[in-house]
Amino acid sequence: MNVRKWVPYLLAVVAVMILYYSFDWAVGAVIHNRQVVTVPDLTGKTISEALNILSAQHLALTKDGEQFDKSFPAGVVVRQNPVRAMSVREGRIVHVTLSQGGETLFVPDLVGQPLRNAQTALQNAGLSIGEMDHRPSLRFDKDQVMSTDPPSGATVSKNAIVNVVVSDGSPAADILLVPDFSAKALPDAQAWATEHQITLTQREENDPARPSGAILQQAPTADTPMRAGDELTLVVNNSASAPGQGPHVHYQIPLGGDTGKDVRVVVVDATGEHQVFRSPQAPGSLIDVPVQPQGRARARIFVNGVMVQEQSLP
Repeated sequence: MNVRKWVPYLLAVVAVMILYYSFDWAVGAVIHNRQVVTVPDLTGKTISEALNILSAQHLALTKDGEQFDKSFPAGVVVRQNPVRAMSVREGRIVHVTLSQGGETLFVPDLVGQPLRNAQTALQNAGLSIGEMDHRPSLRFDKDQVMSTDPPSGATVSKNAIVNVVVSDGSPAADILLVPDFSAKALPDAQAWATEHQITLTQREENDPARPSGAILQQAPTADTPMRAGDELTLVVNNSASAPGQGPHVHYQIPLGGDTGKDVRVVVVDATGEHQVFRSPQAPGSLIDVPVQPQGRARARIFVNGVMVQEQSLP
């Protein structure tokens, strides 16, 4: 056996071992020379605050993710690893999870739905039904939802309570309710007011998207109880302009899903909230609704009772 030819290989192995153990010793020396520090409590701190706290302890930070947590505002630390008060060496990375705040949901459109369907819709949406107030109605059949509080489209936290007003059906003979005049002509409203000794006042606004003389708003709203001598105010359209002038609300119905989708457009302006469009639409169709808002306004678009978009109007 020729030992000499193995000498270079043996020397190489010895050199590698010396380098390995030297490196391991050096790294170990550096690590063990680092000071031991206590991990601070970062709960409730923003990323910026957490970085400042950790840098003072010669620790690092990385974000692992986010989660919904209604106990903490969005953007603050809800969980950390290593946990607070744990002893670690300087240079350790602390992993944090940030809060996204409480999970927010839209209140579905329950108006006109039977109470049982409304309860199911709220449950499916992650909400709960609260107080139920029963009132007579000219517009809604018995056990249909007349209104909700918060109203449809409002943003609420998960598991929030939604109060509902439910129809008891037609009123008794001695109860006078205001009809819904939005679908009636002005002479009809005048005749009703005269018959029931209601003081009628009116003012005019311009809405090119509606026929001239159309009733745009009323106060009090439909189904409100009234007595002789009370006052009913109507807002009447004085526009003779052709529809199509003024700003428009555009929205394309997404493809897929049901063959028919209930689409509503509600305008919120200085005078309040008004439904300007409601119609079943096929998937993929484009709606173009001319509107005439008063002052700064926005349009809310609902598909099957869920608000899917909000647009600012000029």
